[in-house]
Formats: sequence, structure tokens, C-alpha cells
Amino acid sequence: MRRRDLLLGALAVPLLLTSLLAQTPEKVWRVGLLTPNQFGARIFRQLNLPELARLGFVEGRNLSVQVFSADDAYERLPALAVDLVATKPDVIIAVAPTAIRAARAATSTIPIVMAYAGEDPVAAGWAHSYSRPGGNITGVVLLNPELEGKRLHLLHNTFPSRRRIAVLFHSRSRNTPTDRSVQAVAQKAGIAIQSFYTSGPDEYEATFNAIRSSGADALQIAGGPIFANDAARLAELALKAGVPTICEWPDMARSGCLIGYGVDRAALQRRVADFVARLLRGAPASEMPIEDPTTFELAVNLKTAKSLGIDVPNTLLAQADEVIE
Repeated sequence: MRRRDLLLGALAVPLLLTSLLAQTPEKVWRVGLLTPNQFGARIFRQLNLPELARLGFVEGRNLSVQVFSADDAYERLPALAVDLVATKPDVIIAVAPTAIRAARAATSTIPIVMAYAGEDPVAAGWAHSYSRPGGNITGVVLLNPELEGKRLHLLHNTFPSRRRIAVLFHSRSRNTPTDRSVQAVAQKAGIAIQSFYTSGPDEYEATFNAIRSSGADALQIAGGPIFANDAARLAELALKAGVPTICEWPDMARSGCLIGYGVDRAALQRRVADFVARLLRGAPASEMPIEDPTTFELAVNLKTAKSLGIDVPNTLLAQADEVIE
């Protein structure tokens, strides 16, 4: 009997351990998203969360997400960053330069993933180098100054007879590298540009009236979360003003811009999710190389072209990844 009892007891131990392990709750990782507006939150849920789930981090199971959005009131970002840090997240995702600066000011220890930087992180003092950031910030860089110059060239080459190009910037872009880059490209190419600045939706109508009055015959809408969020409204106003537009993201062409040229957003957000997953698994941000995007897309909206009464060159259509008809 004793031998049988011992055997039964020995068999019961692994079963008990298995039962206890099964009852042990899975660790829940905390991710905080700091974004200038709800557009960043929507993109996170549409593109980042599915990729994080594929990588093993599922919201509601082993992942908790808190969104801190400034709702286009950029001045709120520093206080929101402090509130976010107080929740003690395992990783912070910061969307665009204003959010990155706010997050960096709020913590030097919690890993921060740039989604996207918008400016050179080394020049900005956020990292020692691309290959070895050295601090708590890493992620994906999207160099707006370079891309804005390429967009201006693309718009000019598509419509070479249109020599009066307006460029719409957010007010915060005044005298920034992006602003200066566009001016330099225009001067080198002999393109006459006029810069316009707006702080948000309340000023859009007046700004587009000024663009129309200036005699501009084409419009470049510079990059920025607020413009991406308001793409449909901006495209509508540009149509009323009778000017063809080039915008920051390919999907902005689906919202009515004539041309959208920029980074493949889905590919970029997959890389952001990969950074988050590696950090949650214990990789140090200081040793994770900062990445540049490698995939770009061009979209052309022929419906907008038809509404404007203009022809789009076949050379541009041949380059397009997507043509909206």
C-alpha cells in the first residue's frame, strides 16, 4: 500500500505543477501611445496592433494599451507625457517630433519608440548615432526635409508650366529644417514658391482664400499629423481653389489629393511594432539601431484630376503604385 501510495503521489506532483502553472496569470505588458491627435491612435489600432498580435502581444490578453492624445492641441503634449510616464508603461510610442520631444523630457529610463521621427534624431540630440542610439530612444526615422524636397520636384516635373507653387505648412514648421529645405530646393530649381502657414482647421478657410488670391497654380501640402488627419477637408478646399495638390502620404490621394507620395505607411508601422516587441522581450533601446524607411509609394487620383480639368502625364501614371479612378 505504501509503495502504491508513493507511486500515486509521484504521479500527482507533475499534474499538480501543471495545474498550478496553468493558473499562473500571464504577464500583461503596458504600452503607452503619445500622439498629437486621434489620427495617430487610429493608425496604431489599424496597423500596429495586428502586427503586435502576430508577434505574440495581444491586446486584452498580455498587452494593455493606453492612448494619450493632444487632440491637435500640441501645447498639451508635455503634460500628457508626464501623465503617461506616471502610469509606468513598459514602452512608449511617440508619434512625430513634438510627441518625441515631450516623451524624452518626461523620462530618460522608459524605452521610447519613434513612430516616426520627422527630423534627424542625432542632430536633435535624441540619440548618439543611428547604429547605437545610446539612450532610451530608438525607432523609425522619416526625414521630412528630404521628402518635402522630393515632393516639390515631383509636383514641378508633373506640371512644369505651373510656376507659382504654394506650400502649406503647419505654423509650427516656420523656420524649421523642413521649411528651409523646401525653400532651398525651390531656389535651386528656379521655382517660385510662396509659403502659407496655418495652425489648424479654424484657419483653413482663410488660408485657402489667401492661396487662391496669391495666384498659385499648384499646392504642396507639407507633412504633419494634423494635415494627415484633415486630408479630406484640405483636398476639398484645394479643389475649390482650383489647384492640384501633392500630399505627404499615398493614402491622402484616396482622400482627394491629386498626388500622394511618401513612405509605405503599413510597412513603417510594422517596423514600429517590431521595435516594441523587441523592447518588451528585453532588448535595450540603447543598442537597437534606428531605421530609415525603405519602401515608398506613389498614388494618383484621376477623379480629382478630372474635377480640376487637368491631364495627368502618362509618365507619372506609369510610376504610380496606385491610380484612383
